[in-house]
Amino acid sequence: MSNLSGDNDSASNQAAAGSDGDDRRIEAALEFLTELATSTLESGYATEASILMVKSCAARWGLHDVTVSSLGRMVIIQCAAGEGRVLSRVAEASSLDAYDCDRMRRLKDVARQTVTDDLSPVDACDLLKKADIGPQPFPWWSVQAGGVLLAFCICLQIGGSALAAALAAGTQLVVNLSGRGFGAHHVPKFVAVAVQALMAGAIGGTFHLVGWLSVAQAATVIATTWVLIAPLPQLISTAIDVVSADSLTALARALGAALIIGGIVLGGLITLALAWRFDLGVANDATLPVLPVWLGIIFAILGAIGNALFNVGGRNLLLPAAGVGLITASVNQTLIHVGHMPSAWAGPIAAIVLGMIAAASADRLRLPMSALALVGITGALLPGLIVCQGLILSVYKVSGVGYFVQAAAVCVALGLGASFGVYLWSVLARRPWAATTD
Repeated sequence: MSNLSGDNDSASNQAAAGSDGDDRRIEAALEFLTELATSTLESGYATEASILMVKSCAARWGLHDVTVSSLGRMVIIQCAAGEGRVLSRVAEASSLDAYDCDRMRRLKDVARQTVTDDLSPVDACDLLKKADIGPQPFPWWSVQAGGVLLAFCICLQIGGSALAAALAAGTQLVVNLSGRGFGAHHVPKFVAVAVQALMAGAIGGTFHLVGWLSVAQAATVIATTWVLIAPLPQLISTAIDVVSADSLTALARALGAALIIGGIVLGGLITLALAWRFDLGVANDATLPVLPVWLGIIFAILGAIGNALFNVGGRNLLLPAAGVGLITASVNQTLIHVGHMPSAWAGPIAAIVLGMIAAASADRLRLPMSALALVGITGALLPGLIVCQGLILSVYKVSGVGYFVQAAAVCVALGLGASFGVYLWSVLARRPWAATTD
């Protein structure tokens, strides 16, 4: 009897040891999966893409019953551990409004390597920590240089003169650096954006008052800066979340975007109130020049490259950014000049084409499709001209609200168009949308 009891105790101890080993393995896997989920959300991935990336890594370790839930910035990952037990991890992303193209690429490479090289959870965690801290693809000033190039190109696209474009580039630099300073000192986002919008308006107005620019040309400087403050990355991610039926996270992103838009509106209203205190004469200089189609396409390409740098894109994004800028601008210009379509409609349709191209080429280029969509939209489709038209009317005390509402609607439509293009490609390619890890 004593030997039998000893055998039973030994078997129980071995089972307990095996259970502890499984628990440690699952805990290590959950640690990696949680870090991957929060890091991808912080870098700019839409929620659906983040969840699919996490599940693909979990499946590689045999954790097919893992569940991933996202509630705004909160991420909950659960996994069955046997005997009716469930192990879980809860973490919170620091924000949902950042966008770092190279960090997105590094995280995607970690997820791909985890799956293809069959890394252990511990090794995957070490690789993730190294990838999540850099190194940065270019020196720190390259981000500001990209913003300067982007502002210069957008101002020219909406009818700004060469001088106005150069001043818009300088204004963008000042406004962006101030925004980074506000962030470092934890100034509330709404207040920071309102001050940035007011700063752009004050600088543009000063350029007119000192005689450097006409009212219309000063408006191109201000409009360029305002559209670059606008939360386009959040709107794109919100649209993707809406399409993938992730309503809670979409709502959280939408509220963050609405906060930024509200700050721009407040800064714009104060700008107009200040402008009305000066005698601006009559609106006899409100006509803006139109770039030739070929020149507009060239500046769209340069703008896409500038945006790739501005959103911390590495070398591997620059050439694809030029490609999607070229294609998107060509489609947009063709619809406007050949199809005689209003720009407010041509832009979202071009965004659908852009979404399809981004979805088709992302895996081959080993780039996030949302990064490709963003640089294409920002380089060629931003509604800067509509904002400029509304601003010119408003400074002469004629209501330009319709133009501002139209510009906001176009931004939302661009995000929806790009996400719809991704969906169309998944249908045409005859593979589930959920199969992609982007």
